[in-house]
Amino acid sequence: MKMLMVFQFAPYPADLGPAKRNFPFFQENLKRHDVTVLSFGTPEEKQKIDAVFGDKCRVVYVNNKRPRALNFLLRIWLLLTGRSSYRRFYSWKMQRAIDQLVKEEQFDLIHCCTTMLGYHKFPRHIPLVGDTHNVEYDAVYRAYKQTSSFVKPYFYWEYLRVKQEELQNCEPFHVMIATTQQDYKKFRAVLPNKKIHIIPNGVDLAFFQNQKVKEEERTLVFTGLMSYYPNNHGILYFLDEIFPLILEQAPDAKITIVGAEPPKKLQRRASDNITVTGFVDDVKPYFARGQVFVIPLKIGGGIRGKALEAMAMRRPIVSTTLGCEGINLKHEDSALFADTPEEFAQAVIRMFNEPELRTRLTEKAYRNVLDGYSWEVNGLALDRVYQSLLDKHKAPALSRTHSFAELPEGEQKLA
Repeated sequence: MKMLMVFQFAPYPADLGPAKRNFPFFQENLKRHDVTVLSFGTPEEKQKIDAVFGDKCRVVYVNNKRPRALNFLLRIWLLLTGRSSYRRFYSWKMQRAIDQLVKEEQFDLIHCCTTMLGYHKFPRHIPLVGDTHNVEYDAVYRAYKQTSSFVKPYFYWEYLRVKQEELQNCEPFHVMIATTQQDYKKFRAVLPNKKIHIIPNGVDLAFFQNQKVKEEERTLVFTGLMSYYPNNHGILYFLDEIFPLILEQAPDAKITIVGAEPPKKLQRRASDNITVTGFVDDVKPYFARGQVFVIPLKIGGGIRGKALEAMAMRRPIVSTTLGCEGINLKHEDSALFADTPEEFAQAVIRMFNEPELRTRLTEKAYRNVLDGYSWEVNGLALDRVYQSLLDKHKAPALSRTHSFAELPEGEQKLA
């Protein structure tokens, strides 16, 4: 099958949150189909993907690099003109690239790696699949509920605009992909006639194999893109309300905060007990040295890839309920969940003091990730979505290397 995959961020290298889902699906599609990549990104990012995949697929990048001041002015302009900040996903350069590629090539299917790319126009005669990393308007609503500062009215206004625009953007897609049952239900409630499937996030088990690095006692780890508001909000909540309670009982406790683009406010929190790394080439050694992985998130949606990575690395997890939403983890069985600062701090202290508990939880979590979060299985599930859609549109469904793969009945992830 000849496919166009459209990305909102560079799919490679997979160091941003969205790319950790987009890149594995790109790799899975490359196994079976003739893929053309169209992505926002910089010339430097295009060089990186060309160097690795240039002989395997056509790559077209739309340069969206802007000065920081211009990005700020764009957000102000969108606010003043009654549109959400997500409108920045629209680009006339991207629209021109879509039009040109569709004119040059005869694509059997177009896969958009977020439905928020629906700001652009796509030809209606080509089957269109839209992935949804989460329900964007619900994530903004949760930010509104958690915020008590002067920006609270802005978050509510943003929620109203995002909901309207997100649902409008979903309309052109013939099929949508949700990552969790919770997200599926939220979309189904407002899009009752839309075809929606569930395909969860996965994890590269070979990449995240145990590093055999000795863990450091009383060391916590948190990972994520720090400019992403739910991550920044969650770790500041942890540092302000939870970590002081932990230090009362374990004064030598430390936390390492790993991820690109930490805001200045977070960088200033660095101390003897708090390390803020910024971008790192490889997160695995930080996972390996951590005794406990914490997910203190109170905002967001979809499946947290960081949780799956911790499970694959056999690191015990202490999380808010929302932090592992949609993942097969249960309290006291494969993780500890806590939704108040006091409960969260006490759960961390338990992990510090009870090695048998850490071992039991991590082994069960590892078995869960082996059983249910393979990118290969997810790629086959996505292939079945494509085949079903193509059959409906009476379009050719020939694979470049072989026919569409069938999943055993017990491994189907489709809702």
